[in-house]
Amino acid sequence: MISYFVYTIISLGCSYVLYVLLLRKQKTFQFNRFFLLSALVLCLVAPFLEFELFKAVPSITQIQLDKFTETDAIIDTVDNVTIGEEVTVNPYRANPVMIIYGLISLLLIIRFSRNLHQIYKLTKLEYEIIGHLKLIKIEDSNMVSSFFNYMFIPKQHTFSREDYESVIAHETAHSKELHTIDIILLELLSCVFWFNPFIWLYKKAVLQNHEFIADEKSVSSGINIENYSNTIISLGQKDYRVPLTSGFNFIQIKNRIIMLHQSKSSVFKRTLNIISVILLFTGILVFSSCKNLDGTLSGEPLVVVIDAGHGGKDSGNTSFNVSEKDIVLNISNYLQSLSDENLKIITTRTDDTFTSLDERITFINNQKPDLVISVHCNAHSNLEQSGVEAYYYESENFERYSESMKYSSVLVSALIRQSFDNAKIKPANFKIIKDVNSPAVLLEIGYLTNSIDNEKLNNLEQQQEIAQFIYNGILEASGK
Repeated sequence: MISYFVYTIISLGCSYVLYVLLLRKQKTFQFNRFFLLSALVLCLVAPFLEFELFKAVPSITQIQLDKFTETDAIIDTVDNVTIGEEVTVNPYRANPVMIIYGLISLLLIIRFSRNLHQIYKLTKLEYEIIGHLKLIKIEDSNMVSSFFNYMFIPKQHTFSREDYESVIAHETAHSKELHTIDIILLELLSCVFWFNPFIWLYKKAVLQNHEFIADEKSVSSGINIENYSNTIISLGQKDYRVPLTSGFNFIQIKNRIIMLHQSKSSVFKRTLNIISVILLFTGILVFSSCKNLDGTLSGEPLVVVIDAGHGGKDSGNTSFNVSEKDIVLNISNYLQSLSDENLKIITTRTDDTFTSLDERITFINNQKPDLVISVHCNAHSNLEQSGVEAYYYESENFERYSESMKYSSVLVSALIRQSFDNAKIKPANFKIIKDVNSPAVLLEIGYLTNSIDNEKLNNLEQQQEIAQFIYNGILEASGK
C-alpha cells in the first residue's frame, strides 16, 4: 500500500509538471482536458496494470539447496527453552492510520452526497427553458452556475442584456461539453485520494480549463470579445456558488482574460508540445506500471527462508497417524512455488531429509535473508487445545526484535482468518530463531492432537491455503 501511495504521488506530480510546463499556456483546451483527466485516472490505476518486460527471460528461480549429509547429530530438545507470557492476537486489529484515513474519506463522501442532494432539490424547482438549458432562479447563491443542462441564476439578478447573453452562452458550453461529469469524477477521486496533494492541483487545473473552453466557445458563438471580457470582470467578484456546478464567475479572472486575448501558437509548436507530452507521459506510465525483473522499478524482492521443521529420522509430533515433518514440508514446498518478484522464497529442505539445527542455521545465515520462518505443528496433552502460535526472540538488536514481533503478529492474524480458532504470539529462545542473524518467527500452524486442526492440516487443499495465507501475511507485513 505504501509503495502505491508513493507511485501515485510521483507519477501524478510528474504529469502535472508536464502540464504546467508544456500545456497550461497553450490554447489546446480540448487536448488539455483529455490529458488532465486521462493522466489523473491512469496514474491512479497504473500500479495495478503491471506489464512484464522481456517475457522470454525466465522468472526468478529459487536457489537449489545442496543436500545436507545426514548426520548422527542428536535431535535438539526443548529442555533449555524458555517461553514468555503469551499475547492474544486480534486478527482484525485496527490500524490507527487507516482509521483516520477512513474517517476523513467518510466525511468527504458525506459532504459530496449532501451537495448532490442539495442540487437534486434545486432541480425540482420551477424552471424556464432557454435553448439547451433549464433556467432555475434561486435565492441562496449570488453566482451563475450549471449542472448538466440545469442553470442556476440569482433570483434578484441585475444583468444587462450583453451580460445575460454572455452568461447563457457560457453555461450552454459547459452543459454541451458535459463538464459536470468531470467535476463529479474529480470530487469522487478527491474523497478517496484526499491525502495526495496533486489531486487538488489537478482539480483546480481541470476546472480552470473548463472555463477556458466555455469562454472560447462563447466568443466563437458570435459574442463580442470585449463585451464578454467586461462581463467576466463585472460578475467575477461573487463569493458563493452551488457546489458541484460549473460557474461563469468561477476561477481566476485574470487568467481567463489573458487566455481570451492570447493568440494561438503555431501549429508546429502546438504539435511538438503535444507529442512531447505524450512521449513523456508514456514514460511516466511505464515507470509506474512495469515489473522489472531485476527489481530496479518494483524494488528488490524480499528474501524469505522457509524452514520446514524436522525431517528424515526426526518425525516431529505425530498424531492420528499424521507426521509433522510431512505436513510442514508440503506447506514449505507450496510456499516456494509462490516465489515471485515480490518474495524470493528459499527453503531449507525440499524432501524428507534430516538436518541438524546447526546446519540449518549455517545455511540460513549464508543466504542473508530478510526474514526466516520456521514452520511447525503443535501438540498438547489437552486434546481441546487448538489454534496457531508464533514465537519470536527478544533480541538485543531492536530492529531485529521489532521486525520479528511484527511478522509474528501479522502471520498469526493472517492464519486465524483461515478458520483457526485462535492465535497467540510469545517471546521464546528457540535456537532456530535465536541464532540466525535475521528477523525470525517460529510458526506453529495448529495442533495435531486436536481433531479439527489435524483434519485441516492433513488436507492437501487446506495446506495450500495455509501456504497462501502465510504468503499474504508476509506481503502485508513487509508492505510489498
